[in-house]
Amino acid sequence: MDLFLDCEWADVLASELVSIALISRDGQYAFYAERDPLPANPTQWVRSVVYPLLDRGDVAMNDATMTLSIRQFLVFLDNPRIHYDFGADRSLCQFVIDGFDIPEPPGPMPPSINWHLCQNLEQAVEAWWSSHPDVIAGRHHALMDARALRSAYINSLDCGQVDR
Repeated sequence: MDLFLDCEWADVLASELVSIALISRDGQYAFYAERDPLPANPTQWVRSVVYPLLDRGDVAMNDATMTLSIRQFLVFLDNPRIHYDFGADRSLCQFVIDGFDIPEPPGPMPPSINWHLCQNLEQAVEAWWSSHPDVIAGRHHALMDARALRSAYINSLDCGQVDR
């Protein structure tokens, strides 16, 4: 199953996860989670742009709960293939799946993941955002960004601009 990934992070090194999202190609399956507590010292940009977009509530999870939730989401998917457009997203997602730094992370490990770096999609992603002014205010919300990547990839694939 094709999934599209986006993460938001709090620091310039892209090492402190704020939120993570996966959405299936058909849009029927989605995973979204936010860290609880949030990183205490985000960049000013993250504090003013990303943090106000967060949903909180049930999607705000401590590290153990987030690991359990993403593992439960992935374990029932056949041949998960995760598409991403930035290396830090892949690293952060793997960090969540692996259980952060928890000695014995909860939940069953998902099947082996096939990772796919989406290259040269910047223009297609920008075109998606330009054609969706009704949701542009949600840019930098991980789930919205994952949807934009998904649509850009599908449109580029349909045009023969990306390899499957």
